[in-house]
Amino acid sequence: MKFTLPRFVLASALAGTLALGVGGCSQSYHSNNNMARISLHPEHHTVQVGSTVWVHATTLDLTNSKLHWKVSPTTAKIMPDNSRGNQEARFSASQPGGYMVTAYAKNDGQWVVGRTSITVMSQGNQ
Repeated sequence: MKFTLPRFVLASALAGTLALGVGGCSQSYHSNNNMARISLHPEHHTVQVGSTVWVHATTLDLTNSKLHWKVSPTTAKIMPDNSRGNQEARFSASQPGGYMVTAYAKNDGQWVVGRTSITVMSQGNQ
């Protein structure tokens, strides 16, 4: 007997795995409280295919550093809003799956990175 999992179960499992990877690099891990940080806060962690959601970056102790954004896999899009100082970006994906959104900046010669995961579900999977 062949058993197949619905796509939303696979997407949820992938998102959970990605979230575990993000949790492993918790900002509270660092002993220096004055260390530069980037935290990302998505409008929603689970969205429908084709939906656009905002991801907001909260920064701490970044000095004159421009935020850069990327998403993986690259089948999704992340578009920073220059009018908001690149602190916010629009995320959208045309395919279901788990996606990792990353904001990063160079601060005093070192890279500072913030990440969050977003699960995209196909239409009809609630």
